[in-house]
Order: sequence, then C-alpha cells, then structure tokens
Amino acid sequence: MKRNTTPIIIAILIPIVSIILAISLIYFKKKNISGYADFPYQAYISSPTSLVGNTYLMKAQMDIQLAKTVNGRVIAVTDSLSGSQLALLMPNTLKENISAKQRYEIVVRVDDGGRIVVESLNKY
Repeated sequence: MKRNTTPIIIAILIPIVSIILAISLIYFKKKNISGYADFPYQAYISSPTSLVGNTYLMKAQMDIQLAKTVNGRVIAVTDSLSGSQLALLMPNTLKENISAKQRYEIVVRVDDGGRIVVESLNKY
C-alpha cells in the first residue's frame, strides 16, 4: 500500500527549497557584487603609486563634478568607509548619468600616476 503523505511532503519541500535558494542568491550577490577588496584609503593617501594597476570596490556618495577633461569627468566623492573626499576620473567611455548626494558602489582602478579611474558603478 502506498503512503499518501509522500506527495504532500514533496509538494511542500519544493517551494521551501526554491525560496531558500532564491534568498541565498540575492544575499550573496548583494554582499559582494564584484569580488574586489574595499578601497584602501589610508594606503592610497600614504603612497598612491604603490597601488597602481590594482582594482577595488569603493562605496561612495557623489558630491560634485570638479572638471571636464579630454579623458572624462573629474568627480568629487565621499568614501563611505573613511568619510574622506577623493577625486575620481570617470572616463568618457562610461555614459553613466550620476546624481549628486546619491550613493554608489564603484569599481575603481588605480591608474598610472596614482589616478583613481572608475570602471563601473551601481547605485544602491
């Protein structure tokens, strides 16, 4: 004789497992969207050229556009971890429309000469 509870248990487990899987994927995606280390503000201030070629994740608030150059826009941001202001170069290849006083997760690369160049950004 077949057990009548087996289909009910399976019918209950499938949605529960699906929900747990979906929540874990969302959690881990938000926890670390890029896989990069946080931007080391103190190390950058001490020796910007020692970080040349490295890529980091910076959480920052956009403050104001400082200048427009041939290479792109120079933007002043406030780093969320250190609370300090930095200038970033947003290349012309990025067509992102940024808003002042909005917070962004920014993937940055330290370029030759110690410039901080934006590679990508997401509003959060």
